[in-house]
Amino acid sequence: MRNIISLLAVLALIFTSGISTSAADMNCSDFSTWKEAQDFFESEGGPESDSHGLDRDGNGLACESLPGFDSTYDPHEGSNGIFTDTGGYWAEEDINLLYNMGIVSGLPDGSFGIKKSINRAEAAAIITRHLDLSLTKSPFNDVPSNHWANTSIGAVAAEGMMSGYKDGSFQPNEPITRAEVASMLERAYELTGKSAISFTDISSKHWAYGSVQVLVNNGITSGYPDNTFKPKRNVSRSEFASFAARIIRNENTTIAGGEIAVSSIDVGQGDSILLETSNGNTMLIDGGHRYASDEVISHLHRRGVSKIDLMINTHPDADHLGGLIGVLETFPVGKVIDSGKVHTTQTYNDYLTIIDEKNIPFEVAQEGQYLDFDENVIIQVLNSGNDSSDLNESSIVLKVIHEDVSILLTGDATIENEMEMMQNYNVDVDVLKVGHHGSDTSSSKEFIRAVSPDDSIISYGDNSYGHPDSAVVQRLNSVYSEIWSTYHEGSILLETGDNGYSMMSGDMY
Repeated sequence: MRNIISLLAVLALIFTSGISTSAADMNCSDFSTWKEAQDFFESEGGPESDSHGLDRDGNGLACESLPGFDSTYDPHEGSNGIFTDTGGYWAEEDINLLYNMGIVSGLPDGSFGIKKSINRAEAAAIITRHLDLSLTKSPFNDVPSNHWANTSIGAVAAEGMMSGYKDGSFQPNEPITRAEVASMLERAYELTGKSAISFTDISSKHWAYGSVQVLVNNGITSGYPDNTFKPKRNVSRSEFASFAARIIRNENTTIAGGEIAVSSIDVGQGDSILLETSNGNTMLIDGGHRYASDEVISHLHRRGVSKIDLMINTHPDADHLGGLIGVLETFPVGKVIDSGKVHTTQTYNDYLTIIDEKNIPFEVAQEGQYLDFDENVIIQVLNSGNDSSDLNESSIVLKVIHEDVSILLTGDATIENEMEMMQNYNVDVDVLKVGHHGSDTSSSKEFIRAVSPDDSIISYGDNSYGHPDSAVVQRLNSVYSEIWSTYHEGSILLETGDNGYSMMSGDMY
């Protein structure tokens, strides 16, 4: 079975075959009124795609100096869903799930395009990026070398996942039908099985009959209420999102729906985060300074933790690594994942020594990998490296995805790391663990806009570094993120439940 979970990292921009570039040539002087500028700004995607700089303050408002500016206008009001056209729609839950997982994105006008058909080129690109196929020049006569999906189309053709027509064409801009999608998904995901359900409009002699049976057997579709499948009907973006969500939920590596709890432990000037699942699995990310070890251990005991299934050391700075040593001495640890960045301190040497003495499995994180931890969450490594002289740049960054919440844990990742992550991944999440204790070496304006967190957590204590930097706090405020800090609130607990997620501080035991 091909690895379904790789879908998370590769599809965020596939559903759009092109992005409008007209805004790149626009500036505030091109509009006569503020309303014109604001309407144009929002139609181009708002703050997340403001390459032309109309929103100079990062508050969602364009060209505030123009005549007619309305200071009472709230750009965040009026949406009934993540996208302007998904609120209350039958596929909203599936679309939201895939969006939060970084699989799909919207159109420049803020909509998802729920009724817009997906074309063959887009489908080819989805399969190629998802399965990380080797890019191959397209053999088809209607796909020029400069076509945006040329090598993706060549890749799926080479793998036998999609084929062309008898005249040598591929017809990249043509919509893809339900029968074609059935065949494509069966081949790409190596699905099997046969259903007892039959449809009145697709006989056993139909070329896609077997593929349709496989989709039904795997719970990906059940056809229409009138007992038809409509094999020639074009697949809409919302239908494809629903198919993809069902495939993901069906896999062993997918979100199963159990609850999680995430503790940002008050370790003073440092980081330590505990992730617990309803299956009883635990992950500890960093442990603060060595002197904070007792506080981490006490927190684990109060939470009823008796083992650590997965320990993450984001990087070897003492305020992240030190407290893990006491945990290693106190609790059984199933595996340690490290950035691979070597350090020369005694603390780092003690950490490696106890791992070796206890024969604990040790692994170096790889950017892009998914951690095998628990079916209730999907966890992807967005940054990790040992080729930089800067310890912070080696930080492991994790994106945690649960069906009720998405979280970005950034370690001490730098602005340079942030730029790379924005280019390679969808970093938009509900909750951000602010990088490097709120230092201005992290949390660039562009990154905060891209993440757009509803809640942000800054872990810090008394320090001489000026953490958190006032500019970082201002950037978080500009995207209307609620700021939590271990300095003011103490340890902070996030819990999922029937109504999404909630956060609290103080007595969490």
